[in-house]
Amino acid sequence: MSKQLTGRQRSEARRQIVISNPSVCYYCKSTGLTVTDAFCPNCGFPQRGTQVQMKKFIWNINNKHVLLDKQKKAISKARNILFGLSILFFVFSLILGLGLEFNLFILISNLIVSGIYLGLGFWSIKNPFPAILTGFFLYITLIVINAVFDPATLLQGALMKGFVIAGFIYGYKAVKESAALEKELESIKKAKDLNIPDEVSELSN
Repeated sequence: MSKQLTGRQRSEARRQIVISNPSVCYYCKSTGLTVTDAFCPNCGFPQRGTQVQMKKFIWNINNKHVLLDKQKKAISKARNILFGLSILFFVFSLILGLGLEFNLFILISNLIVSGIYLGLGFWSIKNPFPAILTGFFLYITLIVINAVFDPATLLQGALMKGFVIAGFIYGYKAVKESAALEKELESIKKAKDLNIPDEVSELSN
């Protein structure tokens, strides 16, 4: 008489990783694995490991995807700061250059800065690293220039300045880390025929 499985045991059995073909990587689907390949030569999946090892590998990959999503949100926030500064300097140009008292220099200079930040915002869509870094250094430079002419401006809007600087730094770090993660995840998910040498595979591409 066969022993009946409990609900928990049935649930555990359904979550088991079953490898029907050991020559095909369970995770990246690369073909040509041999009996000596404890780990997939392409993605590193523990093809002949324990259930714990295999599930831990997949959990780590999923965790990297979650981390990548968070970093992309940080990059998006830094991009929004670029666009926000563009709007802010445009408003300044209208208020300080036209509204209170006509000042051609303030009007033109603020419009130029507004245009630069607008361009950086669009540039960051394709090249976030240099765009965010340029925006950050420009912002610091403007703070320093204003402080030279009027030291009192250094403390004006300190909370907003801190928020903007933190956003730039957070976005800058996210760009660097996300680039490495994307490269790693891209290489992992690409299936390969491991029977074909890399040199031959590169020539065929």
